[in-house]
Amino acid sequence: MKLWIKLALVIFVITNVVIEIVLFVVKPQVKEHLISLLGEKLKSTAAASAVAINGDEFKKLNFSDPSIINHPAYLHIKNQLSKTKFNLGLKEDIYTLTLINNNTALFGVTTNPKSYSGDTLHLQNNIPREALIESYSRNKCIYTKLYDDQYGTWISGMAPILDSYGKVVGVVQVDNSLRTVQASLSQIDKSILIIQLLFIPVTILLSITIGMYFTKPIKEAKKRIDKISSGDYSENVNINARGEIKEILSAAENLRITILEQQEKIFTTLFELRNAKQKAEASSRMKGEFLALISHEIRTPLNIILGNLEVLKYEFEGEKLMEVEEITDSVKLGSLRLIRTVEMIVLYSELASGSYTKTEKIVNVNNLFFSLVDNYKKIADEKGLQLNSDCMATTGVIKADERLLGESLTQLIDNAVKFSTGGSITFCIAKKNEGIKILIMDNGIGISKNFMTDLFKPFRQEDMSIARQFEGNGLGLAIVKKCCELSGFELKIESEKNKGTTVEVYIPKEKLFNA
Repeated sequence: MKLWIKLALVIFVITNVVIEIVLFVVKPQVKEHLISLLGEKLKSTAAASAVAINGDEFKKLNFSDPSIINHPAYLHIKNQLSKTKFNLGLKEDIYTLTLINNNTALFGVTTNPKSYSGDTLHLQNNIPREALIESYSRNKCIYTKLYDDQYGTWISGMAPILDSYGKVVGVVQVDNSLRTVQASLSQIDKSILIIQLLFIPVTILLSITIGMYFTKPIKEAKKRIDKISSGDYSENVNINARGEIKEILSAAENLRITILEQQEKIFTTLFELRNAKQKAEASSRMKGEFLALISHEIRTPLNIILGNLEVLKYEFEGEKLMEVEEITDSVKLGSLRLIRTVEMIVLYSELASGSYTKTEKIVNVNNLFFSLVDNYKKIADEKGLQLNSDCMATTGVIKADERLLGESLTQLIDNAVKFSTGGSITFCIAKKNEGIKILIMDNGIGISKNFMTDLFKPFRQEDMSIARQFEGNGLGLAIVKKCCELSGFELKIESEKNKGTTVEVYIPKEKLFNA
C-alpha cells in the first residue's frame, strides 16, 4: 500500500472520530433546545388562549352541571379555543382546568367533540401537578418537561385565567404528545445522518489531498534518485521539506554534485594520463587511488540514502503498518454497518410509504430459511449457542417476494442469536391450518410486557440507553412487521423476560404454490 494512501486513511479516521465526538456533544443540546422551543410555543399558545377568556364569565360556569355544555358562555369559550387550535394546526386538544386541591383538578371547556367537562383529573405525576399549582399560586405562564400520566407522555404549556380582580379562576392547558416530540427529534437525527453521509466524500477528498501533499517530497526524492541512476545529473528545483525527507533530498543532491565532481576529476585525470605516458607507473598508482576515492565518495551518500530509507520504511511499515491495518479494518466494519443501516432505513421508508414494488416468484422456504440459519453458525459457536434446525415437518414452496421474505427471516434469526447468551435456538418449519408456519424459539433475554406495545415501532429498543449491551438501530422488527404485512403473512411473537422468545411467521394456504 502506498504511503499517501496510508496517510489518507489515518487522516480520514481521525477526522470522522472528531466529527462523531462533536455530534455526541452537540446533539443532546440540540434536542434539549428543541423541547424548550416547543414548550415556549405551548406556553405562548396557552397564554393567548387564557387572555381571550373572560375570567368573570368563566368562574360563573358550573362544570359539574352536564347541561353547561349548552351555556352561551361555555360555547363562546369553546369556539375561541377551537379557532386557536385550528389556526395553529394543533393535533392535541386545548382545555381548561380548575384546581380543586393539590392532587385533583376539574376539566372545564375542551375542544374535543366529546365533552370532558366536569370530569376529574387526578394529578398523579409531580411535574404537571407542580406546574399547575405554580400557575395558580404565582399567576404565571409556564411549560413542563416531558412527563407521563394515565393518558400518555406529554409536554404541556399552562397559563392562568384571570377575573377582573386579577384572581386566578382557572388554567388553560395545551399539550403535545410524545409522538410530536419524537417526530421532530427523528427529523433532526435524519438530517444529521444525511449531512454525515454527504460529508464522507468531502473528508475522503480532503484526506487524499493532505496525504498526497505530505508525501510529495518523498516522491520527489525517489524521482531524483531515479534520475541520477539513469545518468541525468542536471540541477533540480528546490522543494520545501523537513526532517528525514529533507535529509534524503540533501543526500540525493550531494550525490549528484559528487558524481559531477568525480566526472570532472575523471576527465582531467584521463587527459593527464594520455599526456604522461613516461609516468605510467606513477599514473597506475594514481589511478588505483583515484578509483578507491570514487568508490568511497559514491558509496557514502548512497549508504546515507539507503539508511534513511530503511528508517522511513520502519517508521511507516513496521508497527505503524499493523496499526493502520487495524484502523482500516475498523473503518471497513463501520462502513458496512452504516451501509447496512442506510439500506434498512431506505427499505423501511419504502415499505412505510407504500412505494416498494413487490415482485413475487416461486421460493423454496426450506432452502432459504436454513441457508440463512447456516450463516449464523460461526457466531453461534463463538457465543456457545446450540442451533437446532432438524425440525422440518413439511416442504414449503410458496409464491412470495424473495427479498421481503429473506429480509424478515434474516432479522428474526439475527435477533435470536444476538439476544441469546447461552442455551439453544430452535428453527422449525411445520404445517398449520393447511398453511405452513416458520418458528424460531430461543431462551435468550426475552421481552418485557411493557415493551410489547412498542415492539414494532421503528427506531425503538427496550434498552435505549447509550451504555446498552446490545447494538442495533431498532428497525429490525419494524421491517419484519411491514414485510409480513405486504407479503400477506401473519407475524406472532410471544416472550417472557429472562426466559426467551418464540416467533411464528404463518404463511396461509393461498400463498402455497401447490394450493
